[in-house]
Parts: sequence; C-alpha cells; structure tokens
Amino acid sequence: MTRLEERRIDTLFFDRRKATEDTKRKIAGWEIWECADPTFSHDYDRTVTLYVHEGAAVLTFSDGAIVDLQSGDTLTIRQGASATWTISTPIRNSYQYHDTFQSASNRTDQVSWQKS
Repeated sequence: MTRLEERRIDTLFFDRRKATEDTKRKIAGWEIWECADPTFSHDYDRTVTLYVHEGAAVLTFSDGAIVDLQSGDTLTIRQGASATWTISTPIRNSYQYHDTFQSASNRTDQVSWQKS
C-alpha cells in the first residue's frame, strides 16, 4: 500500500485520505472547528473538506456508511450528506467549503499557458 492509499475510503457521501504534505500546506488559511461534545448530527448543504489536527471521531452517515477519523486524516463530505458524529477524543479540525475555495477562482493565475 502506498502512502496515498493509506486510510483511503471512497463512498457516496464522503472520501477519507491520509493528508499529504501538500494538503497540510494548503490548509493554512482554513477555518478551525473544535468540538468536545460526545455526539451531534449535521446535514451538509455544501461540500466541505476537513483536516483533523487532533482528536478522534466516528461518523455514521444516513446511508449506513461509517468512517473513523484520527489526527492526520482529510475528509471530504459531499453536499446532501447527513451524519452523526460520535467524538471519543475532543477534536480539532481545519475546514473549507468547496464553494469558497479561493484557488478555484485563481486557477488561471496559477497555470502557465504556452502558445504552440
């Protein structure tokens, strides 16, 4: 198993990966969310990606899929998902909604186009 496949899960509502160094670099400007509540439920009306700095949780999605999170994981939850969080160790995440990614609006500035 390669480093990029470590802890990889892809389902209808979410994708989980071990964060790469590039991912860790990109989260510098993301919002921080912390929670120590033992459980809560959330309906996702927007696609969001989060990076777990510390803590642990298990998410149970409305379709029955279950994913565990631990420090170093990246999780993308797709719009339309509903999940119940069970937090075993207080969790601290950076997160960014996909419709607010600044890099998407700056894509042309990041690409060097060459004429043939």
